[in-house]
Amino acid sequence: MMMPIVAAIFTVAGACAAVHGARLTVRALRRADEAASSLWIIRGIRGVVLAVAAWALAGGLVFEQTWLLVFGGVFLAEELYETGVVIAILRWSARLTRP
Repeated sequence: MMMPIVAAIFTVAGACAAVHGARLTVRALRRADEAASSLWIIRGIRGVVLAVAAWALAGGLVFEQTWLLVFGGVFLAEELYETGVVIAILRWSARLTRP
């Protein structure tokens, strides 16, 4: 009884994350000459990754497929780690280039 509600929440959260990620990506591409555009694009990618993971988790709950639950969790963890490292590198390099 509770699983469809949780799956619906994951689906809506994924849609919100996808829209937010797409907006950040478009903003980064429109303002590519700004220094912060690299961070915006990475944050946009994070939004899309969060959406895919949330939808995989929702699908795993609805269809009772363990592999979708595992995929959603592992995919989310790996991508958040990867984009976190990229963000740390971008921020570190920005500090080095400041006068």
